[in-house]
Amino acid sequence: MTAPAHSVRNSLADKERSFTLGPDALHWSDTGGEGRMPYADVHDMHLIAYTSPIGETYQCTVRANTGDKVKLRSAHYVSLNNFEDRGATYAPFVRALASRIAAAAPQAKFIAGSTALWIVWLIVGLLCLGVFVLLILSMFEGLPAAGPWIIAIVVCAIAAPWISRRVREGAAKTFDPAAPPPALLGQS
Repeated sequence: MTAPAHSVRNSLADKERSFTLGPDALHWSDTGGEGRMPYADVHDMHLIAYTSPIGETYQCTVRANTGDKVKLRSAHYVSLNNFEDRGATYAPFVRALASRIAAAAPQAKFIAGSTALWIVWLIVGLLCLGVFVLLILSMFEGLPAAGPWIIAIVVCAIAAPWISRRVREGAAKTFDPAAPPPALLGQS
């Protein structure tokens, strides 16, 4: 059986990189050359999920003690507004990477989720709640008709399940590298 591999272009500004797992380091190559990050030098591994043009996208950021970082995503940028889902290779690759880092760098931190994204979703939820409050005030206080608010109310009502889910997921927390959260690998 061969070791997991993953190839992805994160954005328009990036080149497509091919990632492989060596015995002692994460390796990558692209048209600009090759690179490596020894597992023993990893400071932290951070997994997040966010909404993108292809739906849910998963991202793994690995930071070295030197400050260098590598980002892997499940969404491959093909061209303007054209992404390809590469979750089939992303999930097994990240799972294997986590276990290799844990074995070589016991001090490494494994973080799931993002406090910053959680705060953004919390603010969006509060803004939607504010729209409903303003609508109620406009009906009882003789303010202008609620017509302009209708679109905002519909958008908030449609977004409410996503907002609620993201807020309930909470802020960043640590995870066991032997069992990365399936929801952040696209396997929930």
